Amino acid sequence: MKLYSILRLGLVLLALGTGLIACQQPVVKPAPQETAQSAMQAAKDAYQRQDFNKAAEWFRKAADLGDAKAQYNLGVAYNEGKGVPQDFGQAAFWFSKAAEQGIPQAQNNLGFLYKQGQGVAQDSSKASEWFRKAAQQGFAQAQHNLGLAYRDGEGVKQDRGLAVLWLQKAAVQGDEQALADLNQLKTSAKGAKKSSSTAKPAQAPKKKAQAPKKAATSSTSTPKP
Repeated sequence: MKLYSILRLGLVLLALGTGLIACQQPVVKPAPQETAQSAMQAAKDAYQRQDFNKAAEWFRKAADLGDAKAQYNLGVAYNEGKGVPQDFGQAAFWFSKAAEQGIPQAQNNLGFLYKQGQGVAQDSSKASEWFRKAAQQGFAQAQHNLGLAYRDGEGVKQDRGLAVLWLQKAAVQGDEQALADLNQLKTSAKGAKKSSSTAKPAQAPKKKAQAPKKAATSSTSTPKP
């Protein structure tokens, strides 16, 4: 943060003869101090003009002043290479700053970077932790990602019940891919149950069990400013 010093000039009293003459010096006005709010507004204006370089500059100024949304948006810029060179390490750094301040989109995106090992060491446990933080705030993409983590046992103990729970939460919010994954999970479970309950003829030869097919890979978050 740039600090401005304020020079205050008072009255200069000159003794002339029998009286005092007050000579007032001009007051120097300080330059307006930049705030996170003004920097964010400038960033939004630049972004709307599609001046992404300037937008990134202003997002950085607001981010340096501690604005969580600016930190998230700067992470998006680095994640997409929009206005700055693409750099997943920097994306993870700024998403982390915003995630610690409770921005669910940043928490989800940080989780995804941990899942993919982009900009950070791959860590499914940390990925699931961040998905959970965002999911508990009601962020649908994170609920979807957490549901898939439970379905596949990535970073958490595999649990079909919890997978269904989180996929349903995302689906209720209109996440179509989550709904598709939920339906596929339920269908595969019904098929397995039916197969296990069906009597087999004694003379039927044993068949090698086929590995169940996985649904679509983890849902990604498309960062948006």
